[in-house]
Amino acid sequence: MKKYIKYYIQKLLSSKYIRKGSCKRCGKCCRNILLYIEDEPIRTKEQFERVKEWEKHYNNFYISGKNETGALLFTCNEISEDNLCKVYHFRGLGCRNYPKVNSKFLINGGKPLDGCGYYFEADKPFTSYLNNP
Repeated sequence: MKKYIKYYIQKLLSSKYIRKGSCKRCGKCCRNILLYIEDEPIRTKEQFERVKEWEKHYNNFYISGKNETGALLFTCNEISEDNLCKVYHFRGLGCRNYPKVNSKFLINGGKPLDGCGYYFEADKPFTSYLNNP
């Protein structure tokens, strides 16, 4: 319960971000995916196999490498050679909402992959938050 209260307080008090831009259909977001277990990226094949048992949609991905921090990178099974989704009209919410506006991710320096047509901006300048609390 404490986790949820903290989440909603942070959501209310943090600045808001807006997703802008559009998809360039480069396929990078479908081939460089971080999957998580309880807010931590999956780091081993064993973790991935365990999480697939209770997160069935994780079966749509396969391990395709590791990033510089040692977290596993995944690729979607449904990406075609021409970077189009083979099940576009039936894709999951994670894909429909990508890249999701996540304030914690953005505050910690996160950004869309290089070459992505999407970018994020604050909904208003920081100084306006100071002037109008």
